[in-house]
Amino acid sequence: MKKSIIFICNGNIERSVIAAQCLNNVLKKKRLTTKYRADSFGLQGTKNTPKPLHKKLSQYPKEYKAAYPTLKKLKIDISKHTYKKITLSAINSATTIIAMDKKVYASANNSLLKQFPFAKKKIHIFSEITINHKNVKDPHGSGSYKTHERVIQQVQEAINKNYKKILHL
Repeated sequence: MKKSIIFICNGNIERSVIAAQCLNNVLKKKRLTTKYRADSFGLQGTKNTPKPLHKKLSQYPKEYKAAYPTLKKLKIDISKHTYKKITLSAINSATTIIAMDKKVYASANNSLLKQFPFAKKKIHIFSEITINHKNVKDPHGSGSYKTHERVIQQVQEAINKNYKKILHL
């Protein structure tokens, strides 16, 4: 049975989607797709919180315009992705769960630890695998090319350099 690694951010529009796509790209390149798979989900829409306004990054004009050049340059295709909220079923079937920041991990009212405390042992924070253990900033609402470029590069670099660590969390 394939091991399932899931990435979770607030809206499942950018960070977690990019992380899952980057890991799937590495798995394909290293011919590990028969053993592992990556997916992404969001907290929004859980515990009486509203769903994201839109279901794809391309539907947020300001953010998409800022993110697209870097996504294209780094060959990260998230065009087919559509928002999915985290569910009990996804938590139960995941081998490893990676929260993109501390808010998603524990501090939001609908955080992973508050909704799924029984899964604590398999929930990690993305900063565990980043250089210098830096948090990955949520670029939502930013039209800054530099902000999106930094976030996308930080995610891709962490995945590319530390995919083995992720697979063995």
